[in-house]
Amino acid sequence: MKELASTFLRTIIHACAVLGLFAFATPNNALASRINLTLQGAPVTVLKQNVVTKRINGIPTNTVGRIQLDIKWHAMTLVPMVFNKLKVELLHGSNVLLTKECYSVHSPNTPRCELIAGVEQAEASASGDWKLRITNNSDHDANGFNILKEATDLNPAVIAMIVPMESYFEADCSARSLRLIGPTPVAIGPGATTEIPFPINAAGEIHIKAKWHTDTIIPNVFKPLKVDVLFNGAVIRSDFGYSIHADAKLSKVDIRLNASANQLGSWRLRVTNNNETRITGFDVEKGNDANPFVPNFKSTLTPSCN
Repeated sequence: MKELASTFLRTIIHACAVLGLFAFATPNNALASRINLTLQGAPVTVLKQNVVTKRINGIPTNTVGRIQLDIKWHAMTLVPMVFNKLKVELLHGSNVLLTKECYSVHSPNTPRCELIAGVEQAEASASGDWKLRITNNSDHDANGFNILKEATDLNPAVIAMIVPMESYFEADCSARSLRLIGPTPVAIGPGATTEIPFPINAAGEIHIKAKWHTDTIIPNVFKPLKVDVLFNGAVIRSDFGYSIHADAKLSKVDIRLNASANQLGSWRLRVTNNNETRITGFDVEKGNDANPFVPNFKSTLTPSCN
């Protein structure tokens, strides 16, 4: 009963932590999409003094977000309420992202195997399977290892958990900065055209705004540019207009379009200067532009989460 009471208390604390996470850990009311995860061949048996590696199913590619894994297992012994510690590693390909020596989530012992890992863009874009590597250096075999509670697990301590086990990937659907690849800002000569690549690593809405300056000693001279958005060499969207800080009456370059999951990779901006003056400082964000009339702005990619 003491062990069950401890488990009951833990689940209450876990519930409060989850509520706190939703209240405070998602800035700017960012939308999010949850994908439930499963473990290859689960439930898994890990014999003592053995190592087992299993694939995690469900984590999408090229998607920034967060992984949460609640992990449980049972010590194979005739004595009830015995809990053994395992070493659990979260891997992406051969890269070890997180290591924890812990007890099953239904154990009264700590630390428990509740794994949380953020997935930034560099890791999301990397190749390789997501996996758990489990090392059992304890005196007991472990069975029933899983990242969710299967219907066949009738252990009363697992059943008594008020907050059910949750293992999921939560995509970050908030807008992120879109930047040009290569040296920026860019200068464009009179009558010249230049192409500048920019990366798209997720399906979603692309929103491009731009700023630039006219290379002249006369202040507040604004010249328009033609801006084409290209994917695989084909023009997807075009606009003709002025820098974001030009006179209010002038139409600014402002492009919105959607990229599908089949359109990931290196896109390009083709910028054409049909003016007789040189253009300097072209960029899709303010960056280090010291001109006080250029507002603090960024172009963005807002991933689709569905």
